[in-house]
Amino acid sequence: MKLLTLAACLAALGLGAAAQAGPRPVTIDDTGVFPESMTATASGDLIVGSSAKGGIYRAKAGAAKAELWIDPRTSGISGLLGVFADDRSRTLYACSVAFGAPPDKADSLSALRLFDLNTGAAKAAYPMPGGAKALCNDIAVAKDGSAYVTDTLGGQVLVLRPGASALAAWVKDPRLAFVDGIAIGGDGAVYVNTVTTGHMYRIAMAPGAAAGEIVELQPSVKLGGPDGLRSIGGNRFLQAENQVGRISLVTVSGTTATVTPLKEGEPGVTAMALAHGEVWAINAKMAYRRDPALKDKDPNPFLIEPVGALPH
Repeated sequence: MKLLTLAACLAALGLGAAAQAGPRPVTIDDTGVFPESMTATASGDLIVGSSAKGGIYRAKAGAAKAELWIDPRTSGISGLLGVFADDRSRTLYACSVAFGAPPDKADSLSALRLFDLNTGAAKAAYPMPGGAKALCNDIAVAKDGSAYVTDTLGGQVLVLRPGASALAAWVKDPRLAFVDGIAIGGDGAVYVNTVTTGHMYRIAMAPGAAAGEIVELQPSVKLGGPDGLRSIGGNRFLQAENQVGRISLVTVSGTTATVTPLKEGEPGVTAMALAHGEVWAINAKMAYRRDPALKDKDPNPFLIEPVGALPH
């Protein structure tokens, strides 16, 4: 009797192509979303926020679609930038922004919002110091539960300590102008990038969790619009560069940041997340909102796309 190979058996069952294809893009089940940030839970769920509509979408691990999870009609959010899932506290942090809001509502919309990571129920809201003159952009959570928040317009990093009733200034410096992505390294330091000037910095954690020395890192390639930044263990990070369309693995040693591209050539990528060893990314397609030549073009659909397995 002729023995069939595993591949032949899978092909006979119509499973060969699917088994070899790997993860497929996840469709965000809405139009005009313009997703700017994303995060992943420990279970592999992918979560994105809409910069244009304020909704938060969630795709269960292995799902083909990211469905509306936190409705802006309930949350009151009109636009979102950073989202960050903290599994330890079962909290989703989200940066509510005041894009296009009426002047009488703008200050209240500029806030760090907290939601239950299981249910999506609202937990708390912390106004940004400076109101609409501040811009909550992204979040990272340290081991002690402190949430560090970038204020892009204020050129500073804020902190929300466990049990605190308000955000407080952590560090403000001219070098942090247009600070964007933020992550906590394995060394306990805070790492940030600046989206318009293309820099990366390490901010030491001083005694008492105060901000210490700011050290500029030297990337191995010129950065083009560094945006989303996520820690993946040790002093290794994932970074998105929206101008050059690059998703990279960034490994920091001393003051050197070695940039290993995982995906290139798709301007507009703003964020990525790691789920079960697979890197996923989103393209915010902001050019459709800013370029007059594209204003009548259809930007849909919006996708969460697999980039590939994380290199060892």
